[in-house]
Amino acid sequence: MRYLAGRPADLKDAMSLASLKRELASTDPDACASGLRRLTRYCGTDSVTEQRPADIAQRRAELGDIEPRLLDLAQSPDEVLRELAADALGAWLGDAALETLLTLAADPVERVRASAIGALEGWPHEVRALHALLDAVHAGRWTIRMRAARALRHFQDDEVDGALLEALVDPDSYVRLSAADSLRRRASAPYLERLRALRDYPAPHLLDAALDLLGAVGTAEDLPLLDKTGSWLNLSQPGHVRSWARKAARHIRQRQKAQARASRSPAGG
Repeated sequence: MRYLAGRPADLKDAMSLASLKRELASTDPDACASGLRRLTRYCGTDSVTEQRPADIAQRRAELGDIEPRLLDLAQSPDEVLRELAADALGAWLGDAALETLLTLAADPVERVRASAIGALEGWPHEVRALHALLDAVHAGRWTIRMRAARALRHFQDDEVDGALLEALVDPDSYVRLSAADSLRRRASAPYLERLRALRDYPAPHLLDAALDLLGAVGTAEDLPLLDKTGSWLNLSQPGHVRSWARKAARHIRQRQKAQARASRSPAGG
């Protein structure tokens, strides 16, 4: 789970840090839940830049040895605390956190599994985290598939492009859009031809996110077919697919015009 970066106002002094630690140590579930949320805000990833706090080591040092308590809360019979502990462990990182998240990724409660899967994005070089995400993006409820598709953007393994392309035509629109967003953040050369092949997908009503992505990474080569797909006279395609195709073509043309202007400018040569 991501939160805005910067030192939150409620954790700006030693007294507030002591309050957070008291909440985590409390036997009151509501207090523990508050502490877990505050910890995730304090150590988590910026929702815009996707960067961890620059002073993350200092923040962890300020909080002291709270990891054993986080691991305990991750085994709580209270499913809300397990869910929040998964988010907090994803912000905290560490070997013990990874082991616990891999266990929570098989939790019987869907919301706990989804949080654990999403939190695994913090280990982009860990093979076990990758395998858990690749399994999750193909199985389980849509919330789990969506979180897996979102987390995979941080992984560079060869299998990831293929898994995200499959998720690009998932039955759930949130999963499709998450997969498109993850692919958009990756170099398009390895998957562009496979993306183009999806234009003939036998279930065209699932092509919204694929066409949107093609508009973001496609070239002039894609315009003739996009124009044909998006034609008002093309009654073989659902209306929303034609709309996505027209938008994709418009994005490619806008990108071409911007590139042409840049090449004519003094800075461009």
